[in-house]
Amino acid sequence: MKILRSVLLLFALLVLISSTHGCSNADCLLTGFINCGSGNGGGADKSIINGTVVDVIGGPGVSGIKVIAKRNGEKVASDTTNSEGEFKLKVREGDITLLFEILGEVTVGRAFTITEDSEVFLDVSLDLELNQIEVEDWVVSQDPIRCDNNQSFIIEEDDLVDFTVDGNGKDCIRAKGDCLLIDITVQNIALNNCNEGILAEGSADVNLEALAVPTLTIDAESNGIHTKGNSSVTLTGGNIVVQSTQSDGIRAEDSSDVEIQPSGLCTIEGFDDAIQQDGTATVDPDGCTQVE
Repeated sequence: MKILRSVLLLFALLVLISSTHGCSNADCLLTGFINCGSGNGGGADKSIINGTVVDVIGGPGVSGIKVIAKRNGEKVASDTTNSEGEFKLKVREGDITLLFEILGEVTVGRAFTITEDSEVFLDVSLDLELNQIEVEDWVVSQDPIRCDNNQSFIIEEDDLVDFTVDGNGKDCIRAKGDCLLIDITVQNIALNNCNEGILAEGSADVNLEALAVPTLTIDAESNGIHTKGNSSVTLTGGNIVVQSTQSDGIRAEDSSDVEIQPSGLCTIEGFDDAIQQDGTATVDPDGCTQVE
């Protein structure tokens, strides 16, 4: 699975670099949510950053700091912190750099990946003596993720981000047809209030990796994980919980593949079956406790 994941990621990058179909500028090569073929690439700002400067080491207080968001060297948004150090920015998805300007000078900056249709809650400390930004807390509240038509959704932020998808009664992650790759590597991952937690069809490949403990949870009404066709889903983390309140914990059909890789505790729970396999599909639960 790790080899397949690397090959698919390389393929996704090659496709993006070799083709600019539907892209109006270089932003398409930088986005965390790559959607260059839909004709929506230059759309309205859909993501919000709710930020707070909680401390300034070696400088004045947290109020009156100008915060500038830049992409490819161009300013895309800005705000000034209030008396509590709070600021708000509306931006398009993708890689941006936040610059914090104190007393008329740009002092520190850091790159962040912003996903489409998300709300980010970010607490930072500015260390002017070391000229760096310390991320104190980084929470992403993500709308349901959709991927098809040669798209990819990739966010890799090591052990910093708590990433939550609120399905609001819909499928939390849906990867269909020729979706190239959904690859999320962060601190904690939670898929909540889902119809189906993950629905993967066609040749879609979905990889979720959480790096902290507790880490990765899927809470669905219908199937927790549902794979069809030749699709593949891999979950990697410390403690992993997949549960369905009305159907199967994991349902794999056709020649699809599901692999669970916990380093800690793992539970797969279904109202009908914990794991249901049809056709030549394979599920490797790696010792997870199965509850029905």
